[in-house]
Amino acid sequence: MFKDSYKNAMMIYVVQMVLIVILVNNNFMKSLDVFQPKNQELFRIFIGILIFILNGLSIFVLRGLYAKNKEERQYLINSIKFKYIEEQNRIYRQNHHDIKNHLIVISELVKEKRYSELESYLFSYMEEIDKNLVTINTGINEIDILLYSKISNAKSKGIEVDFKCDTQIQCSKKHVLNLVSVLGNLIDNAIEACDEMEKDKYMIIELKEDPIDYIFHVKNRYNFQKDIEPSAYFEEGFSTKEGRGRGEGLHIVRNIVEKYRGEIDVQTEEGYFDIIVEIPKFSLEGD
Repeated sequence: MFKDSYKNAMMIYVVQMVLIVILVNNNFMKSLDVFQPKNQELFRIFIGILIFILNGLSIFVLRGLYAKNKEERQYLINSIKFKYIEEQNRIYRQNHHDIKNHLIVISELVKEKRYSELESYLFSYMEEIDKNLVTINTGINEIDILLYSKISNAKSKGIEVDFKCDTQIQCSKKHVLNLVSVLGNLIDNAIEACDEMEKDKYMIIELKEDPIDYIFHVKNRYNFQKDIEPSAYFEEGFSTKEGRGRGEGLHIVRNIVEKYRGEIDVQTEEGYFDIIVEIPKFSLEGD
């Protein structure tokens, strides 16, 4: 439906431009008395009415395109929220099952008066809870949901995640989905690389700011066997992993960052893939 509206809009504008060219060309040829209709006034009125009608139609088509775009944005936001709810449900079921098992163990240790083992068990249990808990507050609900889901996914794969947020992002609603796309692709790329590691699965996610830019830093362990020019990672279709449909994530990131006049820096040293994205604040805060 969205494609049909776009095609209709393009057709209207093409016809409109053709009519305008005909009208301008007719006025130009008038002095030469070439290709002139018998009734000049009727011809101009007819062309003018057609252009007016097409202008009116274009307004309705543009309204339709705007409404469809708004629906699409809302759909993407709802899909992110749905994934968050799914993740929360999964965590709830897992914790519910785990708590029952832990209570059984604790109950048995208390019955047998093995208090030293109970203390050690409770300490380990609390340490595990602290490790899995993560507090996220970036200032944007959609980003909070995304990060929570991605970090939970990484931890479920045995990846150690060091998350830090030292900023409250101010971002216009119209730019939120692009920001979600940037962070989502960066983190997905890091998770995939870590998941291929046999050990030392580790990644860093850091959000911060300076007076000019918001800075998004993602760093992860990797096991690439050869040196690759950093710019190659952003080429469409390039991937160090096998399989079809890969190599799009960082290409998408680069396109969005360039759109916002930002910068990307990539370093691959000492077994780490280190990427820093800087996006000017005014680009995200403006309408």
